[in-house]
Amino acid sequence: MKRYDTFPEPIGSYIVGRIQMDFEYTASDQSKRELTAFMYYPSDSSEGKTPSTYMFPEVYEMLHDQPLVTEYLKEIKFFSIDIKTHCYDDLALSRKEERYPVVFYVCGGGGSPEWGTAICTDMASQGYVVVSIGHQDSTMYKRKDGKLLNVSKGFSEVIKAFSEDPEMITLAGKMNMRPDDETAIEICRNILSLPIINELTRYSERQAEDVRYVADHLHKLNSGEWKSIFHDRLLLDTGMGISGHSYGGPTAVMVCRDDDRFVCGAGLDSGAFGLLDSDLNKPFLLLFSEPNYNMNAIIGDNNSMETYYFTVDGAAHLDYCDIVFTGVDEELRGTRDALEMHHLVTDYTKTFFDHYILQKATHVETLSYDGVDLIKKTSNK
Repeated sequence: MKRYDTFPEPIGSYIVGRIQMDFEYTASDQSKRELTAFMYYPSDSSEGKTPSTYMFPEVYEMLHDQPLVTEYLKEIKFFSIDIKTHCYDDLALSRKEERYPVVFYVCGGGGSPEWGTAICTDMASQGYVVVSIGHQDSTMYKRKDGKLLNVSKGFSEVIKAFSEDPEMITLAGKMNMRPDDETAIEICRNILSLPIINELTRYSERQAEDVRYVADHLHKLNSGEWKSIFHDRLLLDTGMGISGHSYGGPTAVMVCRDDDRFVCGAGLDSGAFGLLDSDLNKPFLLLFSEPNYNMNAIIGDNNSMETYYFTVDGAAHLDYCDIVFTGVDEELRGTRDALEMHHLVTDYTKTFFDHYILQKATHVETLSYDGVDLIKKTSNK
């Protein structure tokens, strides 16, 4: 298995800056939320700067405290943090464009906001401002003020209960690699009707509220109410986009459904928790490995706007995030080349956002990668 000591060079022409910001607020359920957010953005020069540190060293201790992580994975430290990034802390925002479009990235449950560093850096190198949030309870992170927040016991118990639910196990046994639409939609509906889904949905809704809260503050940064390099520099009038990996996918869908500031979204090998009868009314891209269609078939069935379903052969679940480069266990990797896998995820995501946010004449249907197939495109207008 090839090991990487540095992330691939960004594919865009911009140098990439990164800043970290902490947020605190009281959520609608009266819970106190302590978040952090990394913002990746285009810059013109990194002169005199060293690359940003990838992750915080305490992450291994936090993994050991997570019930979600098996003893085997704890023992081998299944990913490395000793990898060089291609972003730099606290750079000036590029002057090449007057304003830059904004997208959010939501990491998977139990993961860390830094696990999207590769795709966030690539997107920023091509002219996007990208926001990746550490969500309390469902992710692990170190705030800028130094406080460590790990995955909560409650979230871990819900994920464990879902994976051990007898009805879920039965439904999983019925999943085919390329199911017909009717079968996939029926299985997806049955999964989303399980009682345990209500608890999974609750955490997704909290994450979605986190995104909306941080989005509120982006408007404050842009207006100058909060002093920053982003004053009058964010392209917000065209709308924002959001992508989510794994458990972050349902968050992306919820944000699109509930917040008109977001005009499109993408799910990377994700599900549809909490979306049984939801019309997104927004274009949505789904990039996944089979048999995941059984987990998200309901999204396109309900969506009154375009929904794209692309299957990716030879990809493992964690190949959609940084683990494709930082992973140290071959069993967690798919058979597809790591660099190609990363490039195709970035390519499909950026092309989709370019079309629906920037109104560019680019379409995901025109992209061509071996083993990546458009199995369905829906629009229920």
